[in-house]
Amino acid sequence: MGFSEGASTKPPRGTLFLWGFSLFHLIRIIRKGKPIMVTKSLRKNVVIRWSVVIITVFAICLIGSAAFAADAVSFKGTTKKIASFDFVTLTGKLTKPQGDGLFPAVVLMPGCSGIEKYHDDWAERLAAWGYVALLVDSLGPRGQKEVCENMFGVPFQFRAQDAYDAKAYLGGLPFVDRTRIAVMGWSHGGITILCSVSASNWAAWDDLNRTPFRRKKEDPFRAAIAFYPYCIAKLKDSNTPLLILAGELDDWCPPSSCEMNMPSGKTPKEVILKIYRGAYHGFDWEGIDLVYGQHRLLYNPEALADSIVQVKEFLAKQME
Repeated sequence: MGFSEGASTKPPRGTLFLWGFSLFHLIRIIRKGKPIMVTKSLRKNVVIRWSVVIITVFAICLIGSAAFAADAVSFKGTTKKIASFDFVTLTGKLTKPQGDGLFPAVVLMPGCSGIEKYHDDWAERLAAWGYVALLVDSLGPRGQKEVCENMFGVPFQFRAQDAYDAKAYLGGLPFVDRTRIAVMGWSHGGITILCSVSASNWAAWDDLNRTPFRRKKEDPFRAAIAFYPYCIAKLKDSNTPLLILAGELDDWCPPSSCEMNMPSGKTPKEVILKIYRGAYHGFDWEGIDLVYGQHRLLYNPEALADSIVQVKEFLAKQME
């Protein structure tokens, strides 16, 4: 399902707003039918107002265009390739905030089509918030371009271990605080997140797709975030605080699967489920609007905007 989005050429929304706001006030003056007397006071006022607008627009343009450069990285995994007995070498994209650190970090696990532009957007957001972001490619190193047609092309159990291997890699970097590493994933990667934090979910998927790989005991992540996953088993055993964000109209990974598996009482680690009314699968994928198989994927700007707030606040709370 590799539907990569091109880089946007639209001006920042803040820029359009500021210019539009200024033109709106100019039109108001004209529509009043009053002659515009170019007095010294008016000229000074116009210069000041437009100077502020231009400076603000310039600042927004700088912020909007300031992309965090991602570095290609590779590191050893602890699972073997499906077609051989060789241990996999995982690859990814590392995005780092400016400065020397120590920084908290987030492991990012994309969906069944691999790394897409909107995952890069999330990595840049995280870096802007002060987190090192590592986008992990679990597919390419195993000879897969996508696993949308066959979700077990790269089993969730393997990808869950990839997430922990990425955590170990990040923990060895001199600018990363190894005690503050979270994990975040989408769709197939969201299910991977549930497998990485919940033994019940790991076991349920392993019952459906037996692999020679056994679940390892790992130090838990500091926090976990899953976008529109399928929750196959109870979530009360999550070993870390868990935030699930889902779309009400998702027909690929219905949110009802998570609703029925939410804890009924207090748990050692909080589990939060937020469902966005009117939202479909892929609601945070800017520009997406298609039907894949029988499943609808549709961008929802309101859901994306709120999910950004939810993720930022959740990480700030759990990673302090």
